[in-house]
Amino acid sequence: MAPRDNVIAKIWVALSPNNQQPTTNNQQPQLQSKQKTPQTPPSATVSGTLAAALAGVKTLILISSGDIFGDRSLQHKNAVDAAKAASVNAILYTSGLRAPNVELTLAEEHKATEECIAGSGLKHIFLRNGWYLDNWTGRADQFILQGKILNAVGGTKVSAATRADYAEAAVAAALLAHEGKLAKTAHELCGEAFTLEELAAEISLRAGKTVKSEVVSEEELCRQLKGYGLPERLVHLTAATDAEVSKGALYGETTDLVSLIGRQPYNWKQHVKEVVEALPLA
Repeated sequence: MAPRDNVIAKIWVALSPNNQQPTTNNQQPQLQSKQKTPQTPPSATVSGTLAAALAGVKTLILISSGDIFGDRSLQHKNAVDAAKAASVNAILYTSGLRAPNVELTLAEEHKATEECIAGSGLKHIFLRNGWYLDNWTGRADQFILQGKILNAVGGTKVSAATRADYAEAAVAAALLAHEGKLAKTAHELCGEAFTLEELAAEISLRAGKTVKSEVVSEEELCRQLKGYGLPERLVHLTAATDAEVSKGALYGETTDLVSLIGRQPYNWKQHVKEVVEALPLA
């Protein structure tokens, strides 16, 4: 067996077209400087460029594009076509929790990408990430300032984990896949579930200020978000996502994340504590 530091000769992480990051892996994945390309280049040009970047790659981790209002499905297809042209052995794609079946607007492009990858004939593994805990803790200062978490989720639980845990799982899966030790082709990854009321209580505890979960309807959430001056598309996507999450779209109970990283996911309460304590609160 090859030494661990040589298991994956090269890992390439595909983001949006203007944020492509080919990387090499000697000991740990190291991101090189970003290579900028035109925002909406022709598909063939993109695929050709990516295929060249993937020369010699055996195992590819394809991280879903963060361009939620762009054509993510096309961006992902470009990466898949390039991987096939470069004779990549296997693709690991960071998808969404229960992507093929869940009723969640954000999962639609994940489903399309999974179908694209499955149809490519390449070996593949889908890493279906649950909600990113950081999506909420990243706004802890805002919640504390306003004294509330405005939402249309209600009391439904959400299974979340940190980006760091999901990243660790992806690297672990890539190493295992390269060694032929990963039998499952789909992993439903999620951490401990909690409600926004519980999150608000934990933020309150750590900040020494009262923060409550203020539950409103999808329509009222749209109205209030518009009042903050947010772009129309973002307003409707945010409100629609909350409504879908209120029906359990981001709740799951699996041990797949634990199996990959070899430990329990980072405790969400400890994460909240660290985030809040780092804030410059008056």
